[in-house]
Amino acid sequence: MKPHPLFEVWTPDTVAECLEGVKDDLYSALWALVPYYTKRESNELPPDPDFNALAGFWDKLEPEQQAKLNELAAEQEKSYGRV
Repeated sequence: MKPHPLFEVWTPDTVAECLEGVKDDLYSALWALVPYYTKRESNELPPDPDFNALAGFWDKLEPEQQAKLNELAAEQEKSYGRV
């Protein structure tokens, strides 16, 4: 399963804190990815596409977690317009 486009630019910790509906085990799983970050944070625009984006860690998540995250991202996109 491919990650939602949002996860090409949001880091796992940003997803955990900012994506509506992330709770409990999913929240913990996202924060558990932080030690795998390989690049330092940068405020440069446009952001480096490889900058610790969740998509780069997608294979570390269970298929059920991937499905839930894609569902939540699609719901948020529908609620707020393109995210």
